[in-house]
Amino acid sequence: MPATLRVADPPLGNYFRPARNDHTVLLQLLSENRLTATGLVIDPALIARQDELVHEAGRQGIETVLDPRSVDLSTAVGLEFAGVSKLPWAPGVPHQPADLSGAAGLLFSESLAEFMVKESIGAVQAPTHIISGGTDPWLEIDAELVYHLRRALDTRGRGASPIYYPMILRSGVLQDDQARARLIRHLRALPIDAVWLRVHPFGTTSSGPLALRRYIHACQDLHELSVPLVAEHTGTVGVPLLAFGAVGGIESGITLGERFSLDRYSRQREGAGFAPPPRVYISELGAFLTRDRARSLYSKRGMRAAHGCQDQRCCPRGWEDSVANPKRHFLVQRSSEIARLSATPADLRPTIYLNEFLRPAGDAAIRAAQAEPALEIVRKRLDSWRATLSAAHASGPPPSHSRVPAGRRISNGRS
Repeated sequence: MPATLRVADPPLGNYFRPARNDHTVLLQLLSENRLTATGLVIDPALIARQDELVHEAGRQGIETVLDPRSVDLSTAVGLEFAGVSKLPWAPGVPHQPADLSGAAGLLFSESLAEFMVKESIGAVQAPTHIISGGTDPWLEIDAELVYHLRRALDTRGRGASPIYYPMILRSGVLQDDQARARLIRHLRALPIDAVWLRVHPFGTTSSGPLALRRYIHACQDLHELSVPLVAEHTGTVGVPLLAFGAVGGIESGITLGERFSLDRYSRQREGAGFAPPPRVYISELGAFLTRDRARSLYSKRGMRAAHGCQDQRCCPRGWEDSVANPKRHFLVQRSSEIARLSATPADLRPTIYLNEFLRPAGDAAIRAAQAEPALEIVRKRLDSWRATLSAAHASGPPPSHSRVPAGRRISNGRS
């Protein structure tokens, strides 16, 4: 009797957001055919530095996604960020909803589409804004901009280019049942191909047990939209969100950007134009350490064997390479984590994540925190996630799973 073959689930989405100097390590991995990513989120203010990266990624079938920096353009602080005021579509003063209504919004969208064509960028995040609830005036303007952008792309022969809708809001709005229902009704008719979630404050360093549980619950409601969900700026907590089907993809900064915070738009910080140094990813714990603390950890008895990189394709010299080239180490290891989940049937992912990562990580963190006190907060975080996610798993399988981003238009009547 012939065996029945299971149709493999599509790979989960894995997006990286390169900062100013990250193109070097990404190009190196591309040259080795070692970059396994769904896509790269491109900052238009960095296009002169990352033009080669955009073209090589596209040539290798890795999606490039334009972030138009629309939130920055609508805040006084954001307009001061490096390169933002020089964008072709930048205003002289922060955008207000009325500034992008009607013909002005059309011209804004035309400028975005023209930039995409010129720079050979494959997809775009819709130019959305921070919303305070289901009746925020930005919602109608952002909807107009989506329609303008879709037409602008179509008329330029880019009908296959997806539009991804960033939903930028505070966690209280996302968790409010009535506001969430209004947002779902609002988004359902738009010609969008995914919803990308930027939720304040949420991410690895700000996702306590209730915040994590509520985020997953909200995502299950958003599955009604029948488009993929992608969690932005979530860091390591994005991995369990994938495992439990809450989202179909995650976006990561390269060793940075583990949480999304709107605070950056309310005050300018000293040195805001300079990125902090890269950190070393301790993949067995899903945690980051500064280079100095990583060296300290690896100098302790048993820590090199327990937490030094054993992947010869990633770090031929083990932990020394992880510290010397932390960006490469992170890119390879995060991609491996997501590839492992992708290779697991969706209904088994929560079990695999709990049994093969979270429980061993929590146990290992006890000894690691004794060797390096900076990891004590990581130990507590892992214990918290373990209790919350184990309880969720015990209550039954997820009621729904997010669709997975595939880098193409969604054929569901929206277009």
